[in-house]
Amino acid sequence: MQQILMKLTTKQKKGLFVCAMLILGVYIVLTIYFGLFMSNAREQSSINHKNRMDATRVETKYPPQKSGFNEVKLGSYVENIRNATIADSSFSADLYIWFAWEGNKDLNPGETFQVIGGRMDSKELSSEHHLDDGRNYQRYKITVTMDKVYDTKRFSLEDHMLNIYIEDKKNDGAVINYVVDKNSAISSRVNIPGYRVTNFQEVVKPHEYKSTFSSPNANGLNRVFSQYAIAISINRTDWGFYLKIFMPYLLSVALGLIVLWTKSNLIDARTGLGGASFFGVVANAYVVSSYVPPNGGTFGLLDVLTITSLVSVFLIVAASILSYNLYTKQEKHELSIALDKVVFFCIAFGYLLLSIVLPFCAYSNV
Repeated sequence: MQQILMKLTTKQKKGLFVCAMLILGVYIVLTIYFGLFMSNAREQSSINHKNRMDATRVETKYPPQKSGFNEVKLGSYVENIRNATIADSSFSADLYIWFAWEGNKDLNPGETFQVIGGRMDSKELSSEHHLDDGRNYQRYKITVTMDKVYDTKRFSLEDHMLNIYIEDKKNDGAVINYVVDKNSAISSRVNIPGYRVTNFQEVVKPHEYKSTFSSPNANGLNRVFSQYAIAISINRTDWGFYLKIFMPYLLSVALGLIVLWTKSNLIDARTGLGGASFFGVVANAYVVSSYVPPNGGTFGLLDVLTITSLVSVFLIVAASILSYNLYTKQEKHELSIALDKVVFFCIAFGYLLLSIVLPFCAYSNV
């Protein structure tokens, strides 16, 4: 390479330097922009999860208490999480849920509770007690399927918060207020493929519906119910799934880079390998898109990998055509060979830089 550079004119060397700076500049700009995009997405996800379980951020107030008002202690034990499927925007859970209250045993909160934002697949009364001192207790085992809009901006290095919401379907906040039972927990046997459970939380908040439901006793006020929320925070176990997705992109770009080591006059071989690289990127993008909801409309890590890989292949093919023109039509053999090597090292360095920085910015190792 040094011998080839010695044969080049000063103007040609300056041209190669400018070419190298332009290519590296493209990758540095992409790395900074998308790195910040991923970091901001990770931080925003953390903020959203925190706010979702922060009762102090709710401005809604409970309506005035009515006669027969009761506080009901509500707790849960999550036994299993199943079918946490991003493409289907849902997950299922098996859990125990219990109610403890004093006074009116006919209140029966276990009979009137419902799941919000999902459906209850099964409900079985496990235990019920009504003691002489006025204490009452009910425990149910339920299976629920919840709708869940997963944030796919950082897929496949993302974290999620799985929420289950419980409300009374009959009595609003003027009749029943839930209180968190601190004995709630999640089973250590809960296992979600590809993820690890990082936290379990519960909170009670007033939930306002933007309607009076035309209820005659609403007094013109929107209905407000006491809502019990469970949160299971999960995070990717490691980079394994990301690497499975990324490796085909890397190999496609590497296949394209190989053409820069072939003879400059072999234009058919060069464009052929470049085309194969292009279709390799597109095919992999098509495969990985099946992991996320169709028409999700969220620009994320998968799109960044696809775009940067396509940009890399485009630069390789463009450089190959330029090199062919220099070699065959202008007979500048040394400049053609030098251009191939400069483009090769610049793209290889830039693409690897981007590929290393992005996952570090996206991954939340909580």
